[in-house]
Amino acid sequence: MSIAFFLLIALLVATPAAPFISYIFVQHALYLVAAIMLASVAIAASPADIIAAATLRRFAWAALFPIVWMMIQIVPLPIASLTSPIWPTAAVALNDSTLASRISIDPGSTLRSLTWYLAVLSLIISTILIARDRERAETLLLTLTGAATFIALESLADQIEFLATAVPDIGQSNSHSFAMAAVIAALGNSATIAMAIERHSNRAGAVLPLSTPVLLRMSLGITGIVVSLASFAALGQGMLLGLTGLGFAIMLFVLTVRRLGFRPWPSAILAAVLIAMAAVATVPLARSTPFVDLLGFVRSDDQASLAVARRAMSDTSWTGSGVGTFTRVARIYQDYGVGSAVAAPSTAVLVAIEWGRVAMPILAGFTLQLFLFALRGAVGRGRDSFFASATAAIVVVALCDSFTDASMLNPTAEIMLAAVIGLGLAQSTGRTSSI
Repeated sequence: MSIAFFLLIALLVATPAAPFISYIFVQHALYLVAAIMLASVAIAASPADIIAAATLRRFAWAALFPIVWMMIQIVPLPIASLTSPIWPTAAVALNDSTLASRISIDPGSTLRSLTWYLAVLSLIISTILIARDRERAETLLLTLTGAATFIALESLADQIEFLATAVPDIGQSNSHSFAMAAVIAALGNSATIAMAIERHSNRAGAVLPLSTPVLLRMSLGITGIVVSLASFAALGQGMLLGLTGLGFAIMLFVLTVRRLGFRPWPSAILAAVLIAMAAVATVPLARSTPFVDLLGFVRSDDQASLAVARRAMSDTSWTGSGVGTFTRVARIYQDYGVGSAVAAPSTAVLVAIEWGRVAMPILAGFTLQLFLFALRGAVGRGRDSFFASATAAIVVVALCDSFTDASMLNPTAEIMLAAVIGLGLAQSTGRTSSI
């Protein structure tokens, strides 16, 4: 287990360098690290670890759905109404009647997306087994929060002219590379402050004044929150700043519920109120357009991207064009003479195009399941609730943010979110049998 823990910490420490290196390198590095980590935890797992992991079988459908759906998109299908019309056209053009029809217009890209998903899933599973130990969970939270804060600090450096000129790579980075990391930094630093206060209360019985180490931890946490909020302002991410406020409200809500002594099951009812709060925060973003028009939620000034996405969505079937194929789809719908590649305006729009419109509510439902589980875990645990409450807050903010921009498509954000989810799931169980 120590090997996997060391690799996980090293991976998180290296994430601030990800915006400066090739995506291909990040991708292959995760493949290698995730494989070694999964093998290591599988060998070192104790019977107690296996029993604890078995309690998470409720998420089996959530984990398997992307795998099954991408496999269906890749394999040849005999039902023509399900497949992309590009394949019969290609068969005629190539005079090859044996060319099999598939849902994905680029099976190779979909297969690469499946491989990436398996690597991220392996990272989540490994993190769950690693973070069951409290000390490792604390180290993981501090490392994850520190890395996210450093990335948020990089976004501030990007706005300082002489730094952006001195370090060209910073100036070339996309703002979406930093947005979700700043969310993790803000909410993660809140969790570290809560951890410092709780540790002090447990040791001193809330009688002794705050010690210097505790004050230092709290000061660093507050500084991290300020840096994160400043990065939102520097990047013009006002909407994400508001959603992060929703995350703070969720963590405060958990603290209040615990103080009032609510049990996990009643807290599930109160969770419905939080979901309604998230809906209230998100639905007005639609600019008076129907909910099915996902582009109404997008906050982007890139008119070319919005135009391409609207054309693609109007032609997208319920089965999608294939996961990982947006770049090729965009080339079909781009205006003539536009040479630059067009990025997806939001994560939800990309999912609707690549996965199909039916996939978005399914994936959102699985995300809400994760949110409710982490929330109940935060309320039900005897202590260390800050792990699960931070995860619940980050998950719901990420879900809302997926409708407004494409920050979750950044590989660095996906790696950090995987670690957050694994940490939250690991620390949502084990203190009460009712969870």
